[in-house]
Amino acid sequence: QQELFSVLKAYSVLNPKVGYFQAQAPVAAFLLMHMPAVQAFWCLVSISDKYLSGYYNPGLEVLQRDGDILHALLRRTAPAVHRHLVKHKVEPVLYATEWFLCALTRTLPWDSLLRVWDCFLCEGVKVLFKAALVILAGALGPAKVRKRACGLCETLEVLRHPP
Repeated sequence: QQELFSVLKAYSVLNPKVGYFQAQAPVAAFLLMHMPAVQAFWCLVSISDKYLSGYYNPGLEVLQRDGDILHALLRRTAPAVHRHLVKHKVEPVLYATEWFLCALTRTLPWDSLLRVWDCFLCEGVKVLFKAALVILAGALGPAKVRKRACGLCETLEVLRHPP
């Protein structure tokens, strides 16, 4: 916990425009599981600057834009899932915010997360979009699941606990 605090505090000092952003904690914690604090700090800086640039800025405009992009991609790749979300007024900001801000660290099972992060670090943020599309198709792809998720709250509950 002390190392996590140190990494996040150092980031907030380095980047006072962003300061402390709660969603960085799972990312920093994930990094600390794989490397010492100094390396985790510099990795967090690089990831925040290169891959998640703008995600932690006040206003979250970049996150909103990426949610809209995800929604458009979903319309092309999984039209039935897209129609379900539109029908129940489930906006991307309601389910994808945590996915993107935390780079899926709080969403995926450990083995899947490790593989996604391998790809994420090599290929960039497009991997988060690909993983999000797989999560959506896996969680809401089956017609019987969509039928059970008959409203906004039920749909969000399915997306909070993807298969």
